[in-house]
Amino acid sequence: MIEVRELRKSFGQVQALKGISFHCEPGKVTGLLGPNGAGKTTTIRILSTILKPLSGIAMVNGFDVVRESDKVRASLGVVLENTGLYRRLSGDENVLYFADLADVPRDEALERMQFLYKLLEIDYGKRQAGTYSKGMAQKINLVRSVIHDPPVLILDEPTAGLDVPSTVAVRTFVEQQKEAGKTVLLSTHLMNEVELLCDYVYIINLGLIVAEGTPEELKKRTQSSSLEEAFMKVVME
Repeated sequence: MIEVRELRKSFGQVQALKGISFHCEPGKVTGLLGPNGAGKTTTIRILSTILKPLSGIAMVNGFDVVRESDKVRASLGVVLENTGLYRRLSGDENVLYFADLADVPRDEALERMQFLYKLLEIDYGKRQAGTYSKGMAQKINLVRSVIHDPPVLILDEPTAGLDVPSTVAVRTFVEQQKEAGKTVLLSTHLMNEVELLCDYVYIINLGLIVAEGTPEELKKRTQSSSLEEAFMKVVME
């Protein structure tokens, strides 16, 4: 579970977050939507323990992101658009290196890696990561991020720039994580992804949560035929 209460963060005179509150439940995919500069990335960095909030509380799997950052990191899998794979290592080596960092026994790591490879249709794990296309690298990144079987997953633009087969594979992965009872927070600009995957959505703009609800509730409330239309109406108010 993710629990955020009255979270604030400033950079100099700029208020990036102005007291936002939201929560994400296990077994559900929660969307965090907003235009560029809205505060999404700052929120994700705080939840990932990269940044410290100015005030407020952020909990991941019951652990405070400031006071219990080590436990938060152990509970969390983070997938960013920029994969950050070690290009000179193979896909397998990238995954197993992160498994070692998380103290996952090698036999467990190998078994889980093969399960995820099958799910994501990965057959290139022996190849050097520097030879991968963006879609290939992102799928290895997904495996690497959840090799320790974390209960909470944060996905930041996981399908940006991917081709159709890779996008479908990522969707399948997200659905599998949801079915496994994981807490999934999804940040994306792709409204079709949100409509397909998200059970509940928060829209953030200028550091504030300006709307929340299921995709259908947001469309109904704004009298919109699509989530994209609803999103535009909310952020332009």
